[in-house]
Amino acid sequence: MNNDFQKSIIEVSIFITVYNHGKYLSKCLDSLVTQNTDFTFEILVGEDCSTDNSRAILVDYASKYPDLIKPILWETNQGTADCPGKGNFTQTFYQCKGKYIVYIEGDDYLISNDKLQIQYNFLEENTDASACFHNAIMSYEDGSGKENHNINPENQKSKIYPDDFLSKREVWFMATAGVMFRRNLIGEKFPDWFLKSKSGDIPLYLILSSQGYIGYIDKVMSVYRRHKAGLSYTDSEFDEKFIKNRIEMYSNVNKALNYKYNSKIKSIVGEYTYLLANLENKKTFNFYRIYLATKALFYINNPSDIDKKSIIQNLIVPRKIMKIYGFLKFKLESIFSFK
Repeated sequence: MNNDFQKSIIEVSIFITVYNHGKYLSKCLDSLVTQNTDFTFEILVGEDCSTDNSRAILVDYASKYPDLIKPILWETNQGTADCPGKGNFTQTFYQCKGKYIVYIEGDDYLISNDKLQIQYNFLEENTDASACFHNAIMSYEDGSGKENHNINPENQKSKIYPDDFLSKREVWFMATAGVMFRRNLIGEKFPDWFLKSKSGDIPLYLILSSQGYIGYIDKVMSVYRRHKAGLSYTDSEFDEKFIKNRIEMYSNVNKALNYKYNSKIKSIVGEYTYLLANLENKKTFNFYRIYLATKALFYINNPSDIDKKSIIQNLIVPRKIMKIYGFLKFKLESIFSFK
């Protein structure tokens, strides 16, 4: 734990990652510069060489609010082919000086001018909490026609621990802009494996919640936009690289948490291994598929929508044998059935 962060004059750092967010950025920044607080905060914006007007918008806002907005204008894109945006995320985060941190993507925005103050007060009063989050609106701008709704239900748990993120794969119930966390719990830098992970939210929340609960504030104070340009549309359970990246991420999280949640994390790894086996199933018969399916069969132990019987029938036992078995079973039942 590095206490130097707690001596900073700046109490809260908001850091924003921007790439081709020109359509949304003004609304995001407007919702931040109007925050009412009794403490000093900063807004750091990492602009990752957008091809639209994002940089021009950011420079304009920085000139209007020079004491508040600190633009970070990268000369080259900080991302990689496997993890676009991760370099911008980490490099901008490292320049935060605040005791508490809020991360916002450039297409989201706040709808409460007291959001920062409310969360700051919560963490000041609840020193055993590693972070806190609030409710948010899911805004569908992806052409799906779905109605907007609150992300968290009325019976949302008030205290979140690692187990709450490990009930199954891809658990998500905390809007990114809704989270404020303690800077000193991360240390000087993120671990190397974090930099290679496609997901930032899942490992971050597991790291935080393992050091203290994450408290829930029952107020709707931000909007999470869902649109076709968002990163959530670039990943898929049918993408081999994505699945392997998730397996590596959870394996590294397991080690980082000293295998305290080994059973649950192995089960999640098993679910992703099952997805890999399914991809192999689209190819010609091979023993690698059987290996993956068998591994998934032994790993999965959490309540899951994956039927173990179907793993055996569809992925381990060759189709021809299953057809022969089905035919013989039918014939025998016909012969020995009694009316």
